[in-house]
Amino acid sequence: MNIAVFSDVHSNLEAYRAAILDIARRGDVGELWCLGDVVGYGADPEICVQITLALAGSGPPPAVDEELAGAIGELAGKLRYVVLGNHDAAAFGHAIINYFNEAARAAALWTAAAISPPASHFLQNLPLTATEGDALLVHATPVRPEEFHYVTSVADAREAFAATEARVIFYGHNHQPVVVSDREGRSAAAPRDEFGADGRWLVNAGSVGQPRDGDHRACYVVYDASDARLEFVRVDYDVDAAAAKILKAGLPRVLAERLHYGW
Repeated sequence: MNIAVFSDVHSNLEAYRAAILDIARRGDVGELWCLGDVVGYGADPEICVQITLALAGSGPPPAVDEELAGAIGELAGKLRYVVLGNHDAAAFGHAIINYFNEAARAAALWTAAAISPPASHFLQNLPLTATEGDALLVHATPVRPEEFHYVTSVADAREAFAATEARVIFYGHNHQPVVVSDREGRSAAAPRDEFGADGRWLVNAGSVGQPRDGDHRACYVVYDASDARLEFVRVDYDVDAAAAKILKAGLPRVLAERLHYGW
């Protein structure tokens, strides 16, 4: 079964829309897994939460355009897991906000004021991790996941592997699609097409709403556990519209500008 694994929507409705439409068009996705940070940075936190709830089959159809509504209807109930991201946590008053930079903190405070009580309740009740078969889902790292540390080195990857017995660890947070292999205790960055049934794997699904790998397009992963197959997918979206909304909302300009160059 194909599973669409995505992360870091970051209140970017235009990017979320493009990713959902693309997943629905495939027609071969049986489940969706979300690795956190549905909100933060962008200008559409409430509708992004509503869409997430609808995909999980636990919320009414959101007020969106007809094409997106149709895609959400096709995928409704297929979103099986959503884990807590640091920006999700900041939106309901978690102390993690104290570690944010100025722009991220401003966006988190704005988001907290912009979302409804039901949306905040949804975020507050998200788990830090989820497990399915031999796969672990976490926003940042399985090493003290509540602290939302980054995996930025081989040493960090080794600690992540040591913190869990899962064969495949899916994470987000860095906004950069990366695959790290661990074979016989040796961890190293690996070409994406090497992913397979042998060894253990750390997979960053990239970001739907704010990529940081120099490619502005929304990113998600299609994972087939039965065939041990992994595909990274990039989707164009209306960056200008998303950026204009950020500026109109009075959020820091850098959050709009970075969408254009994917960094």
